[in-house]
This record gives sequence, C-alpha cells and structure tokens, in this order.
Amino acid sequence: MKSLIGIILLLILGSCLSEEPFKKPFQTLLPQELNDGWELSTPENENMDSQLLEKAFELVYREDRYVMARSLLVFRNGKLVAEAYPNDPNDLHKISNIQSCTKSITSLLVGVAMEKGLFDNLEIKLHDLFPVMFDDNLPKKQIRLKDALSMQAGLEFDNDKHTLQLCQEKNNSIQWILSKDLIHAPGTFMNYNDGAPHLVSKAIETLAMQPTASFAEKYLFEPLGIKDWKWESSRDGVTYGAFSLFLKPRDLGKIGQLVLQNGIWVNQQIISPEYLEEASSIQAISGHNNRPYGYYFWIYPEWKAFAALGHGGQFVLMAPEKNLVVVYTAWPYTHTQLWDDEKELIAMIIQSCK
Repeated sequence: MKSLIGIILLLILGSCLSEEPFKKPFQTLLPQELNDGWELSTPENENMDSQLLEKAFELVYREDRYVMARSLLVFRNGKLVAEAYPNDPNDLHKISNIQSCTKSITSLLVGVAMEKGLFDNLEIKLHDLFPVMFDDNLPKKQIRLKDALSMQAGLEFDNDKHTLQLCQEKNNSIQWILSKDLIHAPGTFMNYNDGAPHLVSKAIETLAMQPTASFAEKYLFEPLGIKDWKWESSRDGVTYGAFSLFLKPRDLGKIGQLVLQNGIWVNQQIISPEYLEEASSIQAISGHNNRPYGYYFWIYPEWKAFAALGHGGQFVLMAPEKNLVVVYTAWPYTHTQLWDDEKELIAMIIQSCK
C-alpha cells in the first residue's frame, strides 16, 4: 500500500513540477529570532564556510532534488546558524511526524530512565518486566532490553507486512508482537523493524509506571522547553516506540544538542552519559544493508557521527567532534525515489565546518 501511494505521488509530483515550481525561491539561510531558547549566530562566527553551507541549502531548494523537503537547520557550538523551509515558511511553527526518528527518542528515554535509577543495566529481560505477555517459548524469555534496542530481538517482524497490522491490532499490541516466531536467537542478528521499539516503549512504561509519552513530557520535553508536540499510541494505549512522534524542527535540534552535551541541559543531567556513549556506538550491523547501528541510531564512522533517520529521508545528525547538529525534515509516506541521499547533504555541511 505504501509503495502504491508513493508511486502515485511520484506521478503527481512529476506532473506538478513540470508546470510550476514546487518550492519557494531560495532567499536566505539566516535564522529568525523567535525567543524560543535558541541563541542565533552566523556561519562565519561559528567558523563555518558560508559559501559551502549555502550550496547545501541551494541543493535542497532545487526542484529536482530533495523534492519533499520541509526544513533544513544547522546548529553549531550550541547555536542556530542556518535554517530554511523550502516548501512553506510556516513549517517553522508546525509539528510534523518525524516517523522513525521517533525510535531514537525512544532510545534516549531509556537513557533518561537509567539516569533516574529505574533500572541498573540493559541486561534486564523483557520477560521480567511483563511476563504475562509472553507465550511458553523459553528462548523468547531470554530477550534482553539490549537486544530490543539493537534490533536483535530475533522475532519475526517485517515492516512492509506487520507495521500496518500493529496499528490495526485491537487487543494487546505487546502480546501480538511477542506471539511472532523467534527466527533468530536473541542478540545474534539485526533486523530493522518497528516491533522491537514498541517493546522498548512498553518497557519504559512498565519501569516508569506511566505511558512513555507522559514520561517523555515530564523528563525530556519540559526540561528542554518543548511545549508543542504529539505522540500517538496503539489501540491498547501503548505509546508507539517506532514512529508517530510529532515535533517542530527547532525542537528536534534541541534534542540533538542535548545529546552533544552528554545529556546535560541547563546544568541538569537528563540522560545517562554512559548510556549515550553506548547508544551512539556500534552495537550491530544491519542484516539488510551492512550499515553499523547503535541503539536506534545509525552510525557514520567516516564522520565520527550518528543520526536518527526517518521515513521521507528525514534525519537528525549529531557530529560531536564538529559540535554540529543538522536537522532535515520532509513529508513522509512517499516513495524512496523522492527521499534523495542524506549522505550527500551531510557531507557538504560537514565540509563547511572549519
């Protein structure tokens, strides 16, 4: 169904693009003053090559590239130095579905829970948290929180087939996921999927004794000054761990900056620094594309960086050695041909850092 919708959109967009411009003309990458907690600066003041950076923004504004782009923001040294909204300037103020970038926020909430002392380590077994959800399969009971976070739970879950079923499940979404066949021993094979993060969301809910969305609001969003957001849940009330978190682009930047600051915000330790180090390190290699993976973060060894990635080509890149955060949002529910290559854009922005 998603592929069919994507093809239809591709045909429609192709027709539209041939008749009139789809994007606004590129004018400036200078950010607007909003009094939202961000200190503004310029590329030059933060030791960036403004000409190279402008080329990256011009690329996003091209009619034949990054077609579904909604925003591009660059933060360096904790300051917002560039932003643009090529489709609609009002996207600056709108929350939108960050799709699988949600997984990375779920991961960070595990680090928040660890910092609050809700559990000691990632070896905890999911069966110990919600035993009544499991069937009699003994190997399934060995799935650790660590396995679910690294997409190595071993359960059969194909996003193309099972994600829609998860959304349609009327009864117990956790029990439904755990009823899937165990096709790999836990901790041995990475299968990127939407089921494992939903189990992690349930783990957070169980440990915190409140919905994951409520836990996020109190211990992550409020400290960062994030007031406008939405996070959807499955029909049984479990916050989706894999998708359907809606945020503003600038607020995504705050989350990225929090990570760069080792989980500290205004002198408050929000996320366990030990967890962040582990989450942003290689924990598995994708069985699909051989790319390195942490705990719901994709790793870019060539830049010593890592990123949250989401449907539509969306990403939040964190490059600690460059003290750099890059946010790119786009319309989801589109064919992959419209996503373009995040690596090309990232390379240009990193190259602009002196």
